[in-house]
Amino acid sequence: MFNPSGAAGYDRSSIMYSPDGRIIQTEYAREAMRRGRIALGLRSNNGVVLAGKVDAIDLDFPNQKISTLDDNISAIFSGYAADGRFVLSRARMEAVVHQMNYDEPIDLKMLSTQLANLIHEFTQHGGARPLGIGLLIGGVDVHDGAARLYFLNPGGNLTETRAKAIGEGDARAMKFIKGKHAEKPIDNLTLEELEILARETIREVTEGDLPDEDIEIWSKSI
Repeated sequence: MFNPSGAAGYDRSSIMYSPDGRIIQTEYAREAMRRGRIALGLRSNNGVVLAGKVDAIDLDFPNQKISTLDDNISAIFSGYAADGRFVLSRARMEAVVHQMNYDEPIDLKMLSTQLANLIHEFTQHGGARPLGIGLLIGGVDVHDGAARLYFLNPGGNLTETRAKAIGEGDARAMKFIKGKHAEKPIDNLTLEELEILARETIREVTEGDLPDEDIEIWSKSI
């Protein structure tokens, strides 16, 4: 069982700090994120790509890995499926309400910030547990038309990034992406090159000749 050294009972509540300033339950939630199926996002000056490995268990149909939030924004998560479904449902609601109130699509950073605040709330109240997911949100900014990619962790932190991998094998995936970035900066990649890099990265992590149908891809050009 995952148990950070020094937890000593400080993991019984998401609002209790350990003496060294950590919230242990949030660290457990990050571990849940890391044990999910690999998911990644890539952003360049030409567009944004989300990708993930899909699995079918026994005779079940595979679950959709990437979720559309509106015409310009999609998201992918790694971690507990029920937690991810809850956050994505709230994201769609926020997008629809904004469209109805202001007659324009919601701004990507605004939506990401609202979801980060939602995730953070689960670390602030007794009786609740942190959500065990990491979330990548990608799309095109409605104001300046630029491609954006944001990462939300289980503690509610929000980071804008060029590339991020979450889930099983995330460290190896990031090492692979950084190697490719050194050869050719990610900012300069075309949308097609981003899609190729996403597939190569997932295949690198899974160590197999993974067919295209087992890799779900979403892309948006500027």
